Amino acid sequence: MSITNGNRFGFGSGIRADSLFRIVFGSAVVVAGLLLLGVILSMVASSMPVWSIQTPLSFVFGDRWAGEVTQPDGSITGNYGAVPVIWGTAVSSVIAILIAAPIGILAAVYLVEFAPRKLAAPLTFLVELMAAIPSVVIGLWAAGDLSIRLRDSVEWWVASTLGRVFPWLSEDPNAPASQSVFRAGMVLAIMIIPMVVAVSREVIRSVPQSLREGFIGMGATRWETIRHVVLPAARVGLTGAVLLALGRAIGETIAVTMVIGNAEGIPSSLFLPGQTIASKIASNYGEAGSPTQVGALAALGICLFAVTFLLSLAIRLVVRRSMRQGGRVG
Repeated sequence: MSITNGNRFGFGSGIRADSLFRIVFGSAVVVAGLLLLGVILSMVASSMPVWSIQTPLSFVFGDRWAGEVTQPDGSITGNYGAVPVIWGTAVSSVIAILIAAPIGILAAVYLVEFAPRKLAAPLTFLVELMAAIPSVVIGLWAAGDLSIRLRDSVEWWVASTLGRVFPWLSEDPNAPASQSVFRAGMVLAIMIIPMVVAVSREVIRSVPQSLREGFIGMGATRWETIRHVVLPAARVGLTGAVLLALGRAIGETIAVTMVIGNAEGIPSSLFLPGQTIASKIASNYGEAGSPTQVGALAALGICLFAVTFLLSLAIRLVVRRSMRQGGRVG
């Protein structure tokens, strides 16, 4: 009788629909996984020529990008080293996140906790509009007017204060006017601030209002409530926002290529030109005329993929660990 009633109310068709949707969604996951696997296998296959002349360890830990050399006997040797571009990627991304993380989180706190509703709405729209600006436009602005302003303000202050203690922050008289690793980091900071603000804002908004009201009812001020209740409760989401922005900074290409200078080797100062993995691939791919050169760039792509994969794994581990600690506390 229950089965008959179930068919009368359409439960049987609902079960068939659930099975159909399960198949459709499962197929979508399989397709996405196959696409990712295809990209990885394609990069590995493209990088094979470079492994015939040097080992992966010599590639990852090499400090020179000398290219391939044809010996008198017809054999090909090469010396491709990824250390300078890995260094440039890491340093420019760290500069960006050190600037963007505090600014983005503080801006998100203001939008949620302090800004009037009539002011918060247009400010939020402006943040989202900044995130939609194409990177090539930001690169054009950074290569022109912004570089001059950074050189005469921020870079001058950093070199005159921290440069006395840290030689790699000292100003170099031979540094070009518009290209350096430091400026690439500043451009990346400008590009990822909207992401930090947007994600952090949603995370802070998700903190239950009852927690705020309860703490204020105990006599706490607004700042004490934010410091001891809101930010600790949103710690996991804020960490995720910062790490996601870091992932964006690591993979950014066009704007960084326009301001970092694309110079070989590890610069002695952050105010000198350098390279990142993405800018190296973008600036050299058009000139790669042999399978070995293309393979070296593909190997750099594998390195970049490995870095982003490890970063994504770190995000998941941090979130899972924080959730476990929160469950224990609860």
